[in-house]
Amino acid sequence: MKKTIILLLITLFFCQNVFALYGTRPMGMGSAFTAVADDANAPYWNPAGLALNPEVSITGSTKLNNRNTWVGDNLLSLKMCYETKLNPFQWLLGIGIASLVAYEGASYLGEKGILKTGWGRNVQKTKRGESMAEQVTEVGSEQAVSLRQIGMGAIKDALGVSSGGAKETPAVQPAPPVRPVVIRPRYYVYPAHSWYHPRPNRRDYWEPVEYEEVAEEINPTKAQFALGLGWINDNNIPLDEKSNQFTIGVASGFEERVAIGANVNLYDKTIISSNVRGFGGDIDLGFIGKPVEYISFGLATKGILTSDIYWQNGARTRYEMLVNAGLAVKPLPFFTVAADAHNIFNQNSQQATMHYGAEVSLIPGLLLRGGLDDGNKTAGLTLVFGNLLIDYAILGGTYNRTQMIGGSWRF
Repeated sequence: MKKTIILLLITLFFCQNVFALYGTRPMGMGSAFTAVADDANAPYWNPAGLALNPEVSITGSTKLNNRNTWVGDNLLSLKMCYETKLNPFQWLLGIGIASLVAYEGASYLGEKGILKTGWGRNVQKTKRGESMAEQVTEVGSEQAVSLRQIGMGAIKDALGVSSGGAKETPAVQPAPPVRPVVIRPRYYVYPAHSWYHPRPNRRDYWEPVEYEEVAEEINPTKAQFALGLGWINDNNIPLDEKSNQFTIGVASGFEERVAIGANVNLYDKTIISSNVRGFGGDIDLGFIGKPVEYISFGLATKGILTSDIYWQNGARTRYEMLVNAGLAVKPLPFFTVAADAHNIFNQNSQQATMHYGAEVSLIPGLLLRGGLDDGNKTAGLTLVFGNLLIDYAILGGTYNRTQMIGGSWRF
């Protein structure tokens, strides 16, 4: 039975002509998922959420009907999260060293011109969820080159090497890069058990809540470490673009009270009408904090660093940098309400959008959810069959009543 279910899920997720939108559960909650992201959908919504709910799980989604004008995707994600006994000082030391190594690596790539900041640049930006076909076509019908030539040319430009192999000296030396000021937040370590009730002995949002007596002895603190892999596929004929996005995410958390994470996204895109291909990538950062058991704050920055997308006809594009913020509250153990503000800094001259969602589990094995996605009504549900979860969502308004189905398997 297990093999049959997994085979059906894989067959469903690899269909190239059916579409969904970034995960059935998040879309059913009106895209208010920045502070909630605690499952395998986290790589897209907030990479820090990979470090919540230690588990190994796979999830995916696809479209049932009513293709809309937005970019639609097949989504497949894998989450692997483990926890181990660790005191807060060891965790902070490890996170500090890892952050320093990552920062120095990004600075080096920035000095070589491979990575650039996602803000304050003149390269034309594309709103996330929209096609780049028009921008690429405007460049003209220059002779196409191979992706290998694009990559080699970008590396040579970054290293300052000419076609003959001799290192060139620029006429004007560029100014040294300005290192951004890093504001390090203060983290407070809270006890494993909240003051208002014992911590429920459950790991997953779909399981019924059961409470246990709190032991008097001091429990050892634990840290979480996670890896996430994601694939988003789109063959969007109405928008003249076919794309694949591959994501590698890493995250770490302490006591599931605070979590940080990062994504590396690689884009492989093709303009359908001209068969022009482009390749590039960017980096996302995420944070989730839970000062108490029933409140979560989330912050996710998409495209904070980018390599641009280089096209065969010489065009260069990139996605806009977005900063999304969210708040989730559990007034009752079986009830979650969430609110998100996406694009809070109005990047690309676009106004921020508001998203609201709720999720409730009234009986074991059934979850109901609903929301407002920038004014568009959404609804969904989850049926639980042991380790298998079946998700459904319907999206109204500008989504044209798109219906989605998804599934998750917890190993």
